[in-house]
Amino acid sequence: MRPQTKGFLFAILGSLSAALFFVPFKKALETTDPQTYLLAVYIIGFIFSFIGSTAKKNVIKINRVTLWGALVFALLSVIGNYAIGRSMEGIDPAVTVLVTRTQVMIVLFLGWFFLKEEMVKYLVPGALIAFLGFALMNYNEGLKLGGDFIYYLWGVIAAFCFGISQVVLKSIIHKVEPVTLNFLRLIIGCLFISFIPGVIPGILNLGVDIWVYATASAFFGPLISRLSYMYSVRYIPVSQSTLFIMLSPVFTAMLSWVFLGLFPSTQQILGGLIVMLGIFMPVMYLFKKNASNQC
Repeated sequence: MRPQTKGFLFAILGSLSAALFFVPFKKALETTDPQTYLLAVYIIGFIFSFIGSTAKKNVIKINRVTLWGALVFALLSVIGNYAIGRSMEGIDPAVTVLVTRTQVMIVLFLGWFFLKEEMVKYLVPGALIAFLGFALMNYNEGLKLGGDFIYYLWGVIAAFCFGISQVVLKSIIHKVEPVTLNFLRLIIGCLFISFIPGVIPGILNLGVDIWVYATASAFFGPLISRLSYMYSVRYIPVSQSTLFIMLSPVFTAMLSWVFLGLFPSTQQILGGLIVMLGIFMPVMYLFKKNASNQC
């Protein structure tokens, strides 16, 4: 299998797993707050990563790059999620989600500027088309664009945090072991989240059902999804890997229908098809380009 194909498959698996992460998340939030649930997910994710790290003792490399990388990822994750929360305080949550998805365009620019990645044909148009499809999926008649500028700025800050973390990951991915990096990231993340007031008492009072949901979220989110994205950027440019993030809401809509009985609307289906078209354009161009080079 060609490295490029491996990269695309890992990116698709990451998007699918990210969607599976939100299915139990939605159920858990009916009875608990997001901060407490997130700590439960991180704790279970840490256990999963510890088991994975133990199983791969022969390749564990805890070096300075890994430690600094884990710290940077944990810090950017906390700041990014805090910024999302602040943004949602003043504007429609759907608008916040749209603003944060500009991270795809941010990664395209940062990857080109700092990592000297090639801006392949159809990549930027494909990203813009995918973003329009994503916007259509999230649009509703009650959507409001009011609110102070600062709340939109918080959304942009979140997008930058997540975008920068992707570029940093690409720059160090060949110097670290992804399983170990994820393991350390979750430890530091647990420490950060535990300082949020009320989280520790809340985690001690969680019911068995919430821990079951957290186990499912941890397996598909911090473990499979995050590791898949990490391995993806080992094989393809971060600008291409990040584009597949747009697939997550498409998978989420399908899985919500299967597991929660929430059938997607015609608008969501159309938006999902547009998202897939935007991703399909640069991917097919790259496959054709590689095929012609081999002839």
